[in-house]
Amino acid sequence: MKKLNILAGLFLGCVAFTACEDDNDSNPVVQQPTTFELNTPSLSGNVYDLENTSTIRLTYKQPDYGYTAAVTYYAQVSMDDTWTDGTEETEATYTELNGNSTTCEMEVEASQIDRAIMVMGGYDESNVPTEPITIYVRMRATLASGYVCHSNSVALSVMPYYMPVVDAEPELWYLTGDCIGDGTWTNNGIQDIGVSLVPMSLIDGYEYDATTGQGEIQFTGYFLAGKGFKLIKTPGSWDDQWGNSAAAGIDAPVKNDGGSSNLAVPTSGYYTVRLNTATDVLTIEAADAADVYHIQIQGDFNGWTDAAMTAVNTVEDMNNHIWKYELNATDGDTTAKFKVAPGEAGSADGWGLNWGGTGFPYGFGSNGGANIPVTAGHYNIIFNDIDGFYYFYTIEE
Repeated sequence: MKKLNILAGLFLGCVAFTACEDDNDSNPVVQQPTTFELNTPSLSGNVYDLENTSTIRLTYKQPDYGYTAAVTYYAQVSMDDTWTDGTEETEATYTELNGNSTTCEMEVEASQIDRAIMVMGGYDESNVPTEPITIYVRMRATLASGYVCHSNSVALSVMPYYMPVVDAEPELWYLTGDCIGDGTWTNNGIQDIGVSLVPMSLIDGYEYDATTGQGEIQFTGYFLAGKGFKLIKTPGSWDDQWGNSAAAGIDAPVKNDGGSSNLAVPTSGYYTVRLNTATDVLTIEAADAADVYHIQIQGDFNGWTDAAMTAVNTVEDMNNHIWKYELNATDGDTTAKFKVAPGEAGSADGWGLNWGGTGFPYGFGSNGGANIPVTAGHYNIIFNDIDGFYYFYTIEE
């Protein structure tokens, strides 16, 4: 399987697909260009001081497809102007920067370019360059049909600075739709997580890319036939999303297609939605699930007494397995565990089925697991009782 190094969160996206040039003809001939033009930045003759530069603006022309197409653009960076894909044995010779643009311009954050240089150059505090270096940038253009072509590369002279590189957090996506949460499709930001947005889960034991956080994520839950939904990457934004090509369904998932329909299951029941964020492969398949319980939370924060969590999926006829709870632990570190209500799962006190874990702010709970170590703070807790995945989202004061 090919590997690309991809950095998260570089670009200021645009919501609508916007053409870059006028249609070539009222009856165009569809073409498959092999390249397109990336313009030389106006300040390329100077040295970009990355530590004191906010963004670098890239502009380019739409590839000549013979018509005005809806194109998604990505930027790629190389240290030596070679562009060889990675394999299972070797790393790629370039880094593709995560994020995209649907217009013919992109503002690239200088700090993220510097991070790419640190990773590709293998630099640490002792050997980071003290003189300007030359890097190379090119663009990748992708159609919804999957056709890809690349631009020419341009050289940029940059002055890098030392930046500690730590493992990126795994990249999560969120569901929203007619049968997700309260069914309102509201997407105004992180405050809608656990209301109209439901996070997908990580996969226990999976090794996510240390640079990008990308890899496989999944969500198993109950879906209603005829109720549409979509996947989005960032709460508060529709820039990165998954729908279904043409009519609503799950037969032809498509990413960032401005004309896509909703995803929709053919019959009501449990399904697993699985997404590989590195390879952009989405599958939705029927699944089995555990019984429906009422989930409680206990911990040092409340003297180990039952506190009911709130059901997230509240649409009529839904089977809920997603729970939330607001925890104010600003007075100090504490602990927590999840359990079923007394009398459920064959246990008088509910402790016959409980979930504990060692990860924070996210992790996987297992029956009889350790008390979850909670760092002092104010949290919106989301818990999936099917796979045991939990996430403590910080509530900003």
